[in-house]
Amino acid sequence: MRDQLRSHNARTFIDIPSYSSAIFTRIIAKGNYAGRKQFISLGSDNKFVTRVFNGGLAANWKRGGRFYRGWWQQIDKEDRCKIYINDKPTLEVDFKAFHPNLLANELGIKLSGDPYDLGTLVLPDVIKTREEQRDYVKLLVLMGINADSDKKAYKAFWDSDRKDKLGKSLTDVQLAEFLKGFIDKHPQFKGVLNTGQALRLMNIDSQIANLVLDHFTKKDIAVLCIHDSFIIEYDKEPELRRILDQATHQVTKDRIGHDIKNKRISHRGKIPGNTKGYEEPVNVEYHTPIHIKPTRQYLNRKAKFNKWLELR
Repeated sequence: MRDQLRSHNARTFIDIPSYSSAIFTRIIAKGNYAGRKQFISLGSDNKFVTRVFNGGLAANWKRGGRFYRGWWQQIDKEDRCKIYINDKPTLEVDFKAFHPNLLANELGIKLSGDPYDLGTLVLPDVIKTREEQRDYVKLLVLMGINADSDKKAYKAFWDSDRKDKLGKSLTDVQLAEFLKGFIDKHPQFKGVLNTGQALRLMNIDSQIANLVLDHFTKKDIAVLCIHDSFIIEYDKEPELRRILDQATHQVTKDRIGHDIKNKRISHRGKIPGNTKGYEEPVNVEYHTPIHIKPTRQYLNRKAKFNKWLELR
């Protein structure tokens, strides 16, 4: 694993063309440090990742194991779509409801549709839309996967976003109704949530991530991991999705759906066939990336990186 990590941490130019500075500033939105200003370096000093196992030898490397520390994990998701790798636009592909689907695979069942959409409002006097309710159910279920008791799951829910007054005002009785609604829709999860599954599931998803990163590292293709999603050069997206399926099946004996998070430019055009009998052009939809005009400072950073490669 250490050799794989060294190879993955090989030098690659990863940057955001629209940024005039290599220091990114953001306001922390959630958690104990909400409201504080954070400074994040986009330079080579902040792009080496490490794997963090919980318990180490005592846990026989079966708890945790995720990849951490790359600056792309530290910026807001709205900014990740602006990342360029080797001066090319990228796509972010993420697993759908990753941990609930991992649990479902273990239980031998398939989750259909959006597992967090309960179909009806559980607390119609408090929550007015299914979309808003879905966000709360998702957050609560994810906290329930992490926590080892109902009480800890509720506390983690309340602490997750200090700017959300409605979320913080929900009582433990109301949160219990959300969980009940989720269990009613997915009865196979009864007795599974709030039992401290997180570190075990993190180990499973880290095994999947390691297979994905190792595949592309051996081909000298950079790919960035954000636990349940991966960023890669735009034209490598079909291969990434194929490897995600293969890696997930290798680890779990099943597959989990995934989709693209980036906004793209959609086109329609006629494409001729290249098979005898199917030469007639057909209308197809295809997408191209949204290109970002580079700043002068970005071009300078790229030139310095290329010069460093030459000297190396």
